[in-house]
Amino acid sequence: MYLFATISFVFLCLRLIIAVLNFLTRPTNFASSLPEENPRVSILIPVRNEEHNLPALLESLSKLTYPDYEVIICNDHSTDGTTDILYEFTQQTENFRWFTSEELPAGWLGKNFACHQLAEKAAGDYLLFLDADVHAQPDFLAPLISRAVEAKLSLLSIFPRQVMHSQGEKSTVPLMNWILLSLLPLPLVRLSKKTSLAAANGQFILFEAGNYRENRWHEQVKVENVEDILIMKRMKKAGYPTEVLANFGAVSCRMYSSCREAVEGFSRNIHQYFGGSSAIMLLFWLLTVPGILLALLMLPVTGMFILIGQILLLRIIISLHSGQSVWTNLYYHPAQMAALTNIIARNLLGKHKKTVKWKDREIPFG
Repeated sequence: MYLFATISFVFLCLRLIIAVLNFLTRPTNFASSLPEENPRVSILIPVRNEEHNLPALLESLSKLTYPDYEVIICNDHSTDGTTDILYEFTQQTENFRWFTSEELPAGWLGKNFACHQLAEKAAGDYLLFLDADVHAQPDFLAPLISRAVEAKLSLLSIFPRQVMHSQGEKSTVPLMNWILLSLLPLPLVRLSKKTSLAAANGQFILFEAGNYRENRWHEQVKVENVEDILIMKRMKKAGYPTEVLANFGAVSCRMYSSCREAVEGFSRNIHQYFGGSSAIMLLFWLLTVPGILLALLMLPVTGMFILIGQILLLRIIISLHSGQSVWTNLYYHPAQMAALTNIIARNLLGKHKKTVKWKDREIPFG
């Protein structure tokens, strides 16, 4: 038991080192000027039953200061008010257009097929895929395009600043960055070709259009429900330059509106945060929840206070990096650990299921 507590303590130290590295190496100065090439950007949005999110996104995109962009929306047979919103908005806005998705072919998931169709209709030099729950500031595009052009990136993915209102969201959503920023050294996503050092966020993925059209990335992962990470892995394996950033402040997202939604969403694919391995996911939980509790009980008083300090410091650094409230995350930390336990348990118990229901469709579990 003492050995297990010691291993948990050492693992926390390693996670703290990675979190500090990510915080110190995070980009802080983005070019505010447009790249000389002034490339055309196609903003591509797959939607299905997004009447609550879509108006805010479209309104924010209509105010962009970037000089050359188009917005294309694929309406994936929505059954709510999404279609009416698209009709009304695109009639008033010149460079916005939308279309209804073709019927879903066998062997495709809805979102991947929608993204595939969007890319075929896009004319831009860069293809930016956004989820409908994203919100963007008017000046967000130029610095990111400049970064992609200067670094000759084939893919740039952003983990947006997460907006949380309910207690349920605050008890669950911060777990995403708490795991990511303490396990994955983000500079190595760009510098290393190892596919194990891969992360991406389907809420915001920017592709160099020539690379995308050559490889047809969504077609390659057409049946996968974690297409973002798998595309990143394939691109890294092929040697294409990629980068992932956390908390680019001009882009925000409200992923879920309740604890139930968040738990259901995360439990579908949390194992993908650990390379798709349920064993590694379970080991992570053992070392970070029961292992830490055991270490607090077994360590001498000095060691206990050092451990508490490390827990607090890890929470503070990741909160600052993520653009989240430090005090809120400290307060909700016990609830987040309980939520993590629930999410992982549901993921493991759900392995026997071949499909789960998501947006009124059956999709493969995990």
